[in-house]
Amino acid sequence: MDPANKKALLALANDVHLREQQWEEIARYVELVESWNQRTNLVSRQDIGRIVSRHVRESLWFIRPEVLGEFRLVLDLGSGAGFPGVVMKIAEPGLLLTLLDSRQIKARFLAEVINHLGWDDVQAFCERAENLPGRFPGLTFDLVVCRAVAKLSDLWRWAAPLLGPGARLAALKGGNLTEELHQFGKRHPAVRWQLIPMPELPDDPAAGRHMVIVHTRI
Repeated sequence: MDPANKKALLALANDVHLREQQWEEIARYVELVESWNQRTNLVSRQDIGRIVSRHVRESLWFIRPEVLGEFRLVLDLGSGAGFPGVVMKIAEPGLLLTLLDSRQIKARFLAEVINHLGWDDVQAFCERAENLPGRFPGLTFDLVVCRAVAKLSDLWRWAAPLLGPGARLAALKGGNLTEELHQFGKRHPAVRWQLIPMPELPDDPAAGRHMVIVHTRI
């Protein structure tokens, strides 16, 4: 494992309570990301030493009670290297997780992660989100999660057909969201949403991350 990731993993273990086996699984997963990243761009080359301090840490925000709640049927939309879905599953083994990415190389990596960690209740699909309802009629989830995938209006357009009553979309976003949220409110005036500030990242305190939660009607 990259020395920076090893150091960050030890620091994160002091902040987040997980069992030793779960930290071992996260370490195995990080090593797999590092290995594959040598031949394909799973994460930015500049981020290879920040897999834990940024990507894993941010992924653990999705299991906070105000985000995950009691939901168990989860779709990771635009999963990429598996953040946040894979980390969520390690931290909350009872989740029934689907990983979705439209790029074949990343879908193959996600399938390798599932095999590597010995999961039989996780599935990975190479598909565009807007095609899922046609491919699997009636398929719905309790929670759709994503990080830095697209504008909120686009995320809602893709996620809403896949969410059942009382379900929610959780999107982690950075930067100034004022205009984006204004435009979302204009397009979807009847949709309820909330903005939750997330903690500062130790190596990037000015990043300003927020979790946007969008709710379906009960």
